[in-house]
Amino acid sequence: MSGSEYGRKRHRRAMGIAMIISLLAAIYLNVILITALAGTENGEFCPTCPDWTDLDGWLAKKDAYERTEMNKMLQKGQSGNQSSGNQLSTTSLPIKSPADKYPESKLFIDAASLSTTTGAGTTLLDVRSPQEYQSGHIPGARNLYWKDMQKSGSLDPDLATSALCKAGVNNSDRIVVYGGSDDGAAFVFWALSYLGQKDVGLLDGGIDAAWSAGVEPDKTNPLVSASNYEMHVVPWLLATPTNLQSFLNMSDIQILDARDFADFGLNKLTNSALPMTIENLFDDSKIKDAATLKELFDRRSLNKKGTQIAYGTPEAYRLFYSLKLMGYNATLLEGDWWQQTEWVVSNVH
Repeated sequence: MSGSEYGRKRHRRAMGIAMIISLLAAIYLNVILITALAGTENGEFCPTCPDWTDLDGWLAKKDAYERTEMNKMLQKGQSGNQSSGNQLSTTSLPIKSPADKYPESKLFIDAASLSTTTGAGTTLLDVRSPQEYQSGHIPGARNLYWKDMQKSGSLDPDLATSALCKAGVNNSDRIVVYGGSDDGAAFVFWALSYLGQKDVGLLDGGIDAAWSAGVEPDKTNPLVSASNYEMHVVPWLLATPTNLQSFLNMSDIQILDARDFADFGLNKLTNSALPMTIENLFDDSKIKDAATLKELFDRRSLNKKGTQIAYGTPEAYRLFYSLKLMGYNATLLEGDWWQQTEWVVSNVH
């Protein structure tokens, strides 16, 4: 075979290989293009054609597509029922409240369901100042200013009992507490729990949430007869100078600091204390969802079989409520007297 003929055969072979490669590349690109479009022939979204070049975007479109199709089916079903004389009533459909997600859901009162959760036997306590109460309150609510339960910034059981008697509160009442944007409502929730009240709930978001839910402000004072309220103190719900060492000696104790992180950076209650700032638990005055709280508490390795001390008042009142809502065995240390004890650890040297 001459050199020129051999060269021509090599050239033809090379051209054949190149054509095959080009054909395969064209087929591959065509497949990629069709998949990337992730649509049907008429340009509609295709829920079974993944876009591997933008999978996250395709999944988002798929989720929206499925929701749209589900709504169409529901609308068709409602239309069919209406035509047959069996119109669907929205009241017959189960409405899932945010409270359903919390382990201790009865402690959580959603403003949107206020009228259905405050029936007979329920006492609404507005714990804002008398001036704020008179400017407009939830209809039927009684005023008990949270600071009237305190002496020198801490709970005074005798003053609290007197205030509860004046407000006509009975030991058997179901109590729903609400306030403003401060820590007053959370304080009263803890105080009532400490005084032995069995059934207490907190209105999520306070008075602002009630207004947003369409509650009409009332400026009339309900007729209230004084009660014979009796406190039945639950000692383990308060860490005191007398029993703090006993708490700290417990093998399953967990200590949570509710103060601002800057304060935690200055000192803390023992080296075991963990920061749990309120900004992580609440958006303004509304508590975060159960999944978020669970993640936060799991990150701290909190144990529901153990005991949690919440300290750093006034923020600790809301931390106490958060722990109770999620089913933890919480107690509270009120005030800053712990900073003068042997258990304080200073981070400033």
